[in-house]
Amino acid sequence: MEVQITSAQEHDFEGVYEILMHEGVNPFMNYPVLNREEFREIWNEIATKLFLWKSSEEIIGLIVITKGTYRVKHIAYIEKLAINQNLRSRGLGTKFFGFVINSLASQGITKVELGVEVDNLAAIDFYKKLGFEIEGVRKKLLDREGVFVDNYYMAKFL
Repeated sequence: MEVQITSAQEHDFEGVYEILMHEGVNPFMNYPVLNREEFREIWNEIATKLFLWKSSEEIIGLIVITKGTYRVKHIAYIEKLAINQNLRSRGLGTKFFGFVINSLASQGITKVELGVEVDNLAAIDFYKKLGFEIEGVRKKLLDREGVFVDNYYMAKFL
């Protein structure tokens, strides 16, 4: 299977929507399950910083990255990271994230930060396996339909 990392294009909307609205992914996103029309607003916000890992057949994974400017230009923040749930448990997330980290390092990024809900144990283990450490806790950050969830602030130096 030949794969590539590309910037998101309009024709990727449906595939991105399916991944981010999947019941195994969506609870850990910053928004509830949305219909396609509602998701269009999210798409418009993230499309310019959304990168996809694609095969010729489908989107394997996606990542939204914000790079710092001025005094924090050495830092990149991972806003979203998701793997197509039909392809889970194959080591693809590790491989994809490795490509991303190497690319960021080659661009002069020396620190990568992200947030992860404290109850997303699989993601926490994944990030720790990749060398991320918990730097802090943001209390009651995420409102999941009236249930407030804490968020770990994690980082890795490259």
